[in-house]
Amino acid sequence: RPVDTAGSPAIEVMFVLDKTGSMGGLLDGAKRKVWGIINEMSRGKPEPKFRMGLVAYRDRKDQYVTQITPLSGELDPVYEKLLALHANGGGDGPEDVLKALQHAVAEAGWSEGGHVLRVIYLVGDAPPHLEYKDAPTYQETVKKAVARGIHVNTIRCGSDAQTGTV
Repeated sequence: RPVDTAGSPAIEVMFVLDKTGSMGGLLDGAKRKVWGIINEMSRGKPEPKFRMGLVAYRDRKDQYVTQITPLSGELDPVYEKLLALHANGGGDGPEDVLKALQHAVAEAGWSEGGHVLRVIYLVGDAPPHLEYKDAPTYQETVKKAVARGIHVNTIRCGSDAQTGTV
């Protein structure tokens, strides 16, 4: 879907946020970081038009793997969903990061066309399950993101060294 960018830059940001139990002590800081990024981007001149969304993820043994809040120009409801996130589930070190990233690229409702900055921030404290074979690899998903003009960034929480290696 096209985005009206007349007179203002347009920014679309998806935050892919780990909400497993291991993020318990880190999730509030991650939420502040997410909202800090939005606040910093909103200071741009001229003021940008924003669309923001969330993919909250856990792991396959949990009640759900992902909860998707598609990109929206209505930031208050997305902010409320961000604040309502609580850490639970998980249980092992790796999480289903690859499924969450795949959903962010394919199911977020990205606009079509140019003149839009499209960004994903992957926020978590654990590496992906690489043995799950029904999701594309990180490299395949990032290649699809790049083809659609989406930049993928990571924000590592915690101290698990494996989190930064994939």
